[in-house]
Amino acid sequence: MRLNDPRLALFLMVAGDATGNSFLPVYARGLHATGDSALNGFISDAMAGGLPVSVFWLAVAATQLTTGLWERGRDHRALFGLSILLSTIALVLCGRAGSVTELIVWRAVGGLGYGATMILAQDAIIRSMGPQARTLASGAYLSAFFSGAIIGTLAGSTLAEPLGFGGTLIAGAVVSALGAALTRLFTPHRESLPPQRLRPGVLLRNRPLLGLVLLAALPSRLINGGFVFYLLPLYLHHLGTPPATIGWIAMIYALIQATTTTFWSRLIDRTGRPLLFTVVGVTLSGLAMLVIPGGWTDLWGAVAAITLLGIAQSIGMSPQITVLFKISQADMERFGRTTILGIYRVCERAGLFIGPMAMAWCADRWGDATALVTFGSMALTASLLLIVAALLGAYSDGGPSIPAREQGEAL
Repeated sequence: MRLNDPRLALFLMVAGDATGNSFLPVYARGLHATGDSALNGFISDAMAGGLPVSVFWLAVAATQLTTGLWERGRDHRALFGLSILLSTIALVLCGRAGSVTELIVWRAVGGLGYGATMILAQDAIIRSMGPQARTLASGAYLSAFFSGAIIGTLAGSTLAEPLGFGGTLIAGAVVSALGAALTRLFTPHRESLPPQRLRPGVLLRNRPLLGLVLLAALPSRLINGGFVFYLLPLYLHHLGTPPATIGWIAMIYALIQATTTTFWSRLIDRTGRPLLFTVVGVTLSGLAMLVIPGGWTDLWGAVAAITLLGIAQSIGMSPQITVLFKISQADMERFGRTTILGIYRVCERAGLFIGPMAMAWCADRWGDATALVTFGSMALTASLLLIVAALLGAYSDGGPSIPAREQGEAL
């Protein structure tokens, strides 16, 4: 991989941020327990553990919702570097947080940079790969993203004991800063079209798009945010699992994504059945949530659940973008590709924002097992409704809806 490859800069930024994946809810609860937060008395320990994660993804969504307004006519190379730099600075401040309130604020700031980096990186990777296959380009992006998550999670769990939680986040910021420096090697690029007007209402007029959001994107991301980023670290912590082991288990999800997404992307492109693979992914995600409530409650049950979830979302995440482009051609011609993609990404991030808080609320009220059953049942119901919608003709799952030449122009 060349130094000016956008995947490398994305990898370093994600790796730096992921150093906190194995302990962030535990870190937040510890800060909340000190009693010096403005939120003390207003939120429970469970909510304190989930808020930094949820607010982070809310900030990611806010950035991506406004993409069409701030990226047009500006140098993407400069925006790429500034967004990673913002994420880096926020990591340092998170490491120095003295209360859970400060941690929440700085995670929100970091989310702004993280969200901008994600969409700029995806756009750069798509442009660099050309019009060959949209699913393959999405797979390349996901591979770089999850490779960073693997390395960052493992490094963070290893450093957490000798450096402490705060010191580990600052070490992650050093790695992220390297990604910001590499953006200086990129070729400048500007979108020549004028800024796009923000039209979120387009989702309501395009019923297949609305169905894809509600029945695929949201269920997948709710489970991702609620289980991977919130419940899994706390569940393993309650079992007495050492931080390093928690990191190894948490990285299973990212490892599967990084090593298998490209395979599934190529298979999906060859078969031309992205909707089928989307349904399979949502269904398996729901089944993964039923592993622990089904009686496999020890450490190996958690390993089985995260492994099945990793396989499920490796199969089902990248084809969603292919389905999106097939059902939104007219809207993209009218409002711009970046605007529609940004709106869809915001809906995904809404699931990551709601997931940790919803999982925390359910677990605090009814226990971990009931929370997992609730999330699993939601995903299985969504997959069933998506099948019904396809049978009623809302989606076609045959060949590409637009020629390859036009796909390249849209990218």
